[in-house]
Amino acid sequence: MPRVSQAVAAKTRQKIIEVSFDIAMNDGFDNLTFSTIAKRVGIARSGINAHFKLKADLINELTPLFAEIIERPLIFTSPDAFFTSWVYAIHYEPEFVKAISQSGAIISPKKGVKGLFGKIAGDPKEVERCIYLSIGYAVVHLSQEEPEFAEQPNKELP
Repeated sequence: MPRVSQAVAAKTRQKIIEVSFDIAMNDGFDNLTFSTIAKRVGIARSGINAHFKLKADLINELTPLFAEIIERPLIFTSPDAFFTSWVYAIHYEPEFVKAISQSGAIISPKKGVKGLFGKIAGDPKEVERCIYLSIGYAVVHLSQEEPEFAEQPNKELP
């Protein structure tokens, strides 16, 4: 059987990552299986194994994608700016909400909170208070089954 070119292999690998990301974001990590990915990509399951020996290897590729979506709408210059951007993202950024809702399977809460401590500028006690307020806000506002998103205002952050 002839080998595929490096360009074709790279394209297949990228497609596996894209499909895996879509499954993880929209269906959850519980539904992210090599069989499901292979079916959606249109390749044999062994084709996944040619690029990713373990599911953990694939998840290592997805983790920075989730982190980027989570961080994109957030402002880290101060605890107040962070909290304001967090609240805004919860109400106006559906992709952010999906990412924080699904990322618990790959980014532990402890690691996520520790990462925030390193990113938010300000007095450590104020940063700590802000993080706990933000987490509480998310728990309260995202505990409903399907969050409703308001139309984005035509102005700067509230």
